[in-house]
Amino acid sequence: MRKKHIAIFIACCLLITVAVYQKITHKQDVLATLQKAEPAAVDFEEIGGTFPVYQLLDKNGRLLGYAVISSASGYGGPITVLTTINKNGIVEKAMILDHAETPAYMERVLEAGYPENLRGIEVTDSAREYAKLDAVGGATRTTEGILAAVEKGMAFVGENQLGVDVPPVEFYQFQWEEGAVVLLLFIAVLAAAFKFRKIRPVLLVASIIVIGFAAKFSLTLGHFVSVISDKMPAFIDRPVWYVFIFGILVFTLLLGKNFYCGWLCPFGAAQEGIFKALNLKKVGLDRRLEEFAGKSKWFFIWLAALFALFFNNPGIASFEPFAVFFGGEGPVSQWLIMGLILFMSIFILRFWCRCFCPVGALLNVMSHMKRRFHRFLRKHRMQETPGVQKNVQPCAKSTCGSCQTGQSRDKIKRAPLSAFNKAVLVMIAVIDLLIIGVLLQNSGIFS
Repeated sequence: MRKKHIAIFIACCLLITVAVYQKITHKQDVLATLQKAEPAAVDFEEIGGTFPVYQLLDKNGRLLGYAVISSASGYGGPITVLTTINKNGIVEKAMILDHAETPAYMERVLEAGYPENLRGIEVTDSAREYAKLDAVGGATRTTEGILAAVEKGMAFVGENQLGVDVPPVEFYQFQWEEGAVVLLLFIAVLAAAFKFRKIRPVLLVASIIVIGFAAKFSLTLGHFVSVISDKMPAFIDRPVWYVFIFGILVFTLLLGKNFYCGWLCPFGAAQEGIFKALNLKKVGLDRRLEEFAGKSKWFFIWLAALFALFFNNPGIASFEPFAVFFGGEGPVSQWLIMGLILFMSIFILRFWCRCFCPVGALLNVMSHMKRRFHRFLRKHRMQETPGVQKNVQPCAKSTCGSCQTGQSRDKIKRAPLSAFNKAVLVMIAVIDLLIIGVLLQNSGIFS
């Protein structure tokens, strides 16, 4: 137990060290950053305001134009864009400095030409209505985040430095999918709290349709990393993001149970549907394999958080196969993971949830914390209440059938794995390797 605590302490210290290192090393030199957008600039003057705005100067001190760094919310968090605008109010260049998007979606947007295709737009125009732009299917949030960031910068420079009339900048626009997601969240909370199990199948089907395919809003490890690294979208841009993410976290603590995985997770619902529809023979997952896989989850949670913090992008931590299943986008490793998980779901109920899901592991810990706190309070009250038995003797092993003896545990450990469970062990090892591959691909180390 002591070695375990030491290992956990070292792992946490390493995460904190990487987070601090990232904050220091990613403080980019301002001039070097500006010269990426305008190589002719040899000096600059900073102008105060809502966004960082700089006058770009040539070697003779003459004004070349303006550069503005502005942010807007994408799918996973803020997208920061550097936009250069010449003296005539025309965008010369737009480049992404930082983002929290899932790499697969951002790569698709970049391949479509964003944000380079914004070159030539005037500050008096609307970026969203620019004639050269084509919608990027499957990455709408990311595309809109880039456009909104550039629009904010254009409007600020146009109004304050160039003195021209600019179109009003649009912020949050309510969409029916978001309203449906919030509605399902609160129905699931009430159903789990009052144990209305009859509506659970309806909720799970609705979650697949609404949360999975329509809104593509599954809870991922990347959302947890966004919270701890303070790289969340602006509330004014994505209020539903806050309601959904923090709603799940808060209600998990209040209820003391992981209601999301059992009542609302669309991928869990899909696995359960496959199992109930296609399972023809009952085969059991050996408890030793499930325990091993359950412990391995924490290694991958730590590794994913380490990559995300080091590369300053929470989206890297999202190794789950949700994006490829509901959105059809992701690296090859995620496609392979999805295929293997769906195949194994025919034989094992919620195979991903039981053996790999980082979200379930974190939510289970949160709910366990609530239960442990309640037990602590009860124990404290018992100790302070006179006449209450304080020392409870353990049950006699010879008469209690609810707990296992050391002898029975040894038998389980010595029992050989069945042929099916040996195949499952190989499958778990393959998927673990693929998860590492996803993290390497997301971080750009391996493509």
